[in-house]
Amino acid sequence: MAIAKMNRIFLVGPSVHKEETVRFLQRAGVVHLQPVQPLAGEGEKEASAALLRLRRIGQIEEAVSRYRRREERQPVDCPDEELVRFAEDALTVLQETTNRRQALERLVDDLAPWENFDPEALRRLEEAGVWIRRWRMDRKKRSELIIPDDVFAGIVSEKPWILFYTLSLKGPVDIPMASPLPLPEISLNEAKREIERLKAEEESLASRLAGIALRADVLKAQVTSALNEAHYLEQMGTLYAEHYLFGLQGWIPEERVNDFLGEIERKQLPLQCEIRDALPEEEPPVLLKNNWLIRRIEPLLKLYGIPRYRELDPSFFFAPFMILFFGICLSDAGYGVVVFLVAHAIGRKWGEKVEGLPLIINLCKAFAVSAVIMGIITGSVFGYNFEDRRWILLDVSVGTGNPMLYFYLALGLGVVHLSFSYLLGMAQSADRYVRLQKLGLIFVLWGGVIMVARTIWFPSPSAMWIFYGGIGLLGLGLVLTLLFATNNPNWFIRLGIGLWNVYGLTGLVGDLLSYARLFGLGIATGAIASVMNQLAVMVVGATGPVIGIPFAVMIIILGHTFNLALSILGSTIHSARLHFVEAFKSCFAGGGMEYKPFKIERGKL
Repeated sequence: MAIAKMNRIFLVGPSVHKEETVRFLQRAGVVHLQPVQPLAGEGEKEASAALLRLRRIGQIEEAVSRYRRREERQPVDCPDEELVRFAEDALTVLQETTNRRQALERLVDDLAPWENFDPEALRRLEEAGVWIRRWRMDRKKRSELIIPDDVFAGIVSEKPWILFYTLSLKGPVDIPMASPLPLPEISLNEAKREIERLKAEEESLASRLAGIALRADVLKAQVTSALNEAHYLEQMGTLYAEHYLFGLQGWIPEERVNDFLGEIERKQLPLQCEIRDALPEEEPPVLLKNNWLIRRIEPLLKLYGIPRYRELDPSFFFAPFMILFFGICLSDAGYGVVVFLVAHAIGRKWGEKVEGLPLIINLCKAFAVSAVIMGIITGSVFGYNFEDRRWILLDVSVGTGNPMLYFYLALGLGVVHLSFSYLLGMAQSADRYVRLQKLGLIFVLWGGVIMVARTIWFPSPSAMWIFYGGIGLLGLGLVLTLLFATNNPNWFIRLGIGLWNVYGLTGLVGDLLSYARLFGLGIATGAIASVMNQLAVMVVGATGPVIGIPFAVMIIILGHTFNLALSILGSTIHSARLHFVEAFKSCFAGGGMEYKPFKIERGKL
């Protein structure tokens, strides 16, 4: 639950070992390289060419993957190094064939009203002095159609256009308000035969691509190789280089330094290596070091941002509360089991294929376990209404229980959550005034909560000391907020800003009430699930078991699926919102740079 310490590293060596050194760094995969100079000149051209090649190979691999489910496959006898070119040629021919077929299909649609005729026969008639032309005209202008007296005309169709032809023995004619149609390349029957031939060719090419898709691992390896080569050329273009020497700079985790230096000695690379701690003005990349539970929250945390190197890692604060809030929002043991099983199935099928997916799967499993625990505590299993409810620890169901208990729990967790965020902000702030401001917020928050709690749960006169304690905390918080808003020596300015901050404390009420969403979502999930069950029972009662049971099963499956999907979405979004909007503004701003070592990619999606 910390940020790994980083060391600044500088490497200098003879230029003849430049390529060897960069390849070594890529294989080592521990140094986060930073450009010494901007990418320009020949280096930029080579890197751009490598990126274009990567994009081309990636597009080919993606296009071929669309045919992997095709049953008819034609085996491809092609060396691995030629497979990309072979696939590209097949895709190009297939695209050209498809375009040709689509053009002919449009031609068939155009020629269908005219039925089959021979374009060559019309050309021969034209050479003999008989001019036959096809025309198209808007139906609305039918009254304006004027045919010369010495021209024969015949209407072929009037929907959706007026199609007609003219026959003239005195040369080409001009028909006002009508558009002449060119002679087609081939006749209607020839176009239909060509379409059938092209369809057969498309099927053959698709079968060939399906055969190529069987060797998807080769294509993915080529994509990975192109990606690594692009990264290599990019780093080659941004290092410092002159005739005799070259230089590199970057960051390396302190715990990896000794192993890295030992690897340099083992490879006998003639490098001068300088390693030092980060200077105060430098901003090293961030490598989070968390345990098995906290690590699974990192993908969600990165949606908000990366902590800065010298800040505290908020993961240890974010993970337990995020998991707990999700469980409270979903709060159904049955739904939690379904989420766990689905996550487990997805992890087994794609977990090792998609980079970063295992962390997300583990996060979903943690969410599911939290939902199961909260479902058992609140007695909710697919919204079933248990008759014997004595085993339920916290009965908050509508009608039989007390939903307000969930409301008090939600607000109580909000008080704890906000307090931890203020304490975290105090711990990482070097400004005494900022720390006192956040301490004032804690006193105001707890003072107000204690006063309200005394009014609700301890109304007897003998408990007035609780009320007075709350007033004392509230007053102390107001004083801290008023007097320590700024370190400006001018007390008029200090008090003015302090009064403004006291007015801003009204936002604390909104922040706390925002946690009522935990109550709303938790109650709604169980209520909707119970309604789905009641609808199924009503359908059976109204229509009888023969007709009603199939419909009831359909209502239960579709209703619970809809409710589960909606609840998962709401639980994730609103639980994250309570951190991103209410809590993180007091303790976490993000803006850090993620540690991304220069390494060889292993080919995950």
